[in-house]
Amino acid sequence: MKNSTPLKRHESSGAVLNTDASSLHKYKMERLYYRKIDKLQNDVSEIQDCLRNMCEKINKLENK
Repeated sequence: MKNSTPLKRHESSGAVLNTDASSLHKYKMERLYYRKIDKLQNDVSEIQDCLRNMCEKINKLENK
């Protein structure tokens, strides 16, 4: 029976390496997805801060 594990040992360092390219691709796509979500959350927070500042300025102008 053939050993189909994607794990290999690096000859000189002895490190365990995963050679499964499809898992690597899946990991990179998920990481990209979560980075996009984080960026969108930051963008939304920035927009909320800008709107808050605009509302405060409007209120100050109206109360003069």
